[in-house]
Amino acid sequence: MTDFAAHARDRAQHFLTLLAQWVAIPSPFDAASLQPDAPFGRGVADALSWWQKLGDDAGLNTLNVDNHAVHIEYGSGEEIVYVFGHADVVPAGDGWHFPPYQLSRLGDNLIGRGVVDDKGPMIAAWLALDILRELNLPLSRRIRLVAGGNEESGFRCIRRYFESQPQPAFAFTPDGKFPVIYGEKGSLLVTLTSPVEQPGLTVSCGSVLNTIPDVARLNGLSLSSGGWTLPDGFTLLAEPGQINHWQLYGRGGHSSKPEACLNPIAGAAQLLHQRFSARWTQQLCEITAPETGQSGVQFALDTPGECGQILLVPVVLNIKNGMVSLTLNVRYPENLTPEYIAERLTLWNLSWPDSRISIEPVKSPSLYPPDSALVKTLHEIYTRHTGDTNHPSRTTGAGSYASAMQNAVIFGCEFPDGSSGNTHGADEYGSLSRFISAIGIYAEALYRLANLPAAPSDNTR
Repeated sequence: MTDFAAHARDRAQHFLTLLAQWVAIPSPFDAASLQPDAPFGRGVADALSWWQKLGDDAGLNTLNVDNHAVHIEYGSGEEIVYVFGHADVVPAGDGWHFPPYQLSRLGDNLIGRGVVDDKGPMIAAWLALDILRELNLPLSRRIRLVAGGNEESGFRCIRRYFESQPQPAFAFTPDGKFPVIYGEKGSLLVTLTSPVEQPGLTVSCGSVLNTIPDVARLNGLSLSSGGWTLPDGFTLLAEPGQINHWQLYGRGGHSSKPEACLNPIAGAAQLLHQRFSARWTQQLCEITAPETGQSGVQFALDTPGECGQILLVPVVLNIKNGMVSLTLNVRYPENLTPEYIAERLTLWNLSWPDSRISIEPVKSPSLYPPDSALVKTLHEIYTRHTGDTNHPSRTTGAGSYASAMQNAVIFGCEFPDGSSGNTHGADEYGSLSRFISAIGIYAEALYRLANLPAAPSDNTR
């Protein structure tokens, strides 16, 4: 058996070189620089161009699909094995101790925006393919490594890609955790708007629809009269030289993992309700409360499915010109539907006749058979490379490209040992040694999937 791990170790320096180059291209969605050749902004277009040049320089076939996604292809055969990741990142945000768009190294830790989500994992997949090319291993299927440009803000990239390109025989996205994640929640966006009786009040908190922010900025809020206490864990600072201007600090992160965060939107709601005790602040507190609103208990939506329990996570709060607008990133299991969620939220909202709720579906839940050859093969590869028998295949509350492809699951690139973290937060980091392990795992995975008997086409979605 080929020692893929040994070949991976030989590529450590190459990994660092490539990751530094790609991290240095800021690639969050940027509405200000949209062009026909940059439908998600100039930074994303530049990051996709870098990926295509990587394949072109290696003499491989590449294709830019409508500036939405770029693939690098190797091998021959009618069927295709896909690794589908993304070149876009969330905005850097506040609180960094290192330059977000410069790869920093602190011991084994690599730090920078996109290191683990999802540039590092895609480079690991590229170097895995490089191992197969170097060894000239026989493959019965083509392999495509695809970088999308809109994973963090809408999935338009992968949908456009598969309008013209064939679906995979097998696929994985390196955009989660090992060992194998075979099911994931659906997602939708809920926006609540309501009038505010305090026209001089402005609040700004959050801008990214799948990220819990770090800080809420509250202007025009007088706290001198007392009668309020700061919610546990938050920090409130006055803006220098400003009267009644405040910054409420919490702890941000990925909206699929709210338990690791301290959401400043929920903290701001409690502070505002103590100060004003208004109908709109009561509603804001109910829908943002972690124990009852975020969990779905308030709306009788808390019945778990195989993919877990619903999460209604506040991600954007704006108050200005006498109106409040709150956006929730909702992640729901396969036993719920957008229609039923809308019904329950609408029923709850009847107590506030002046407020309005709108719902925008983003993606459906997905489940792939856990006893399938795809899941079993990938899990066996992971176990042999790591010796880890304590972590079974599972489902997740996160959303990924796997839900938008046939015969697809999430496979890494994060390990279940805390060696990476702060995804969507400040100082995003990943372990160099773990990335090198992933290269070996991915090399064997690509080799095995390219030669595995065909999958059934009726996978569950």
